[in-house]
Amino acid sequence: MKLVRFGTPGRERPGVWVDDARGKGRPAILDVRAMAFDIADFDPAFFAGGGLERLPGLLADPAPRWVDPDGLRLGPPVARPSKFLCLGQNYAEHAREFGAEPSGVPVVFAKAVSAIQGPFDPIVRPRGARVVDGEAELAFVIGRRARNLDETGAWAAIAGYLVFNDVTDREAQRAGGQWFHGKGADTFAPIGPFLVTADAVPDPHALRIRQRVNGQALQDGSTADMIHRIPHILAHITARMTLEPGDLVATGTPSGIGSARNPPVLLAPGDTIETEVEGLGRQCARVADGD
Repeated sequence: MKLVRFGTPGRERPGVWVDDARGKGRPAILDVRAMAFDIADFDPAFFAGGGLERLPGLLADPAPRWVDPDGLRLGPPVARPSKFLCLGQNYAEHAREFGAEPSGVPVVFAKAVSAIQGPFDPIVRPRGARVVDGEAELAFVIGRRARNLDETGAWAAIAGYLVFNDVTDREAQRAGGQWFHGKGADTFAPIGPFLVTADAVPDPHALRIRQRVNGQALQDGSTADMIHRIPHILAHITARMTLEPGDLVATGTPSGIGSARNPPVLLAPGDTIETEVEGLGRQCARVADGD
């Protein structure tokens, strides 16, 4: 299944995207809230309360409530996670393009939850930020409370996968020796368009991952090249902290980012950045300057 949230910012409704719902390849969105009034959103309560297991029954209903997606805004497919954790330097060549050697343990940092936005919303550079670029990544959503997972049981904690662009102000990232300020700005975490449920992703370590700026291909890698794979990432994180239903975890980016190129390819107002992970959809956002 492909979960989406549609509508204006802050007023999104939960839905399920069906590619051929209207025949001839025409998609439609099942309006989940219109069919199950107690499912208010795809939020932590939804995942904790077994909401995913209810969706196939709604799709099989003889009187589904469909919404035409034409002209609709798609928001982030997950609402109000408690945490957004990311991995740094989880692809060897990406680590080296920053002049570092890959770490023997996962490098974990946090992204501000307030940075989360929809896949086609504008990316706004903070005032004075001039060295900004993106990172195409695979991320996943936690489906149940997870603590002290072992690698064998880690898969069961995952609700699904999505596309993530780890937009970063490189100057702010380097200042002070920490990353949060450079990566946590408003609009710097586009996710979606879909949350693709785990059962529909046979092997998350065999997906092509790409980024383009103004049509120029920058990143073109594979999740097969991760240093620390998803079960190990989950075991490492949950040995120290509890992951709650709806939390987001990103798995790092392959090489080729704009700021590491010579000359650099940096995001400027009017630019278009596309981020794509095989089978999970494509983002496309315009860049603007903040006030």
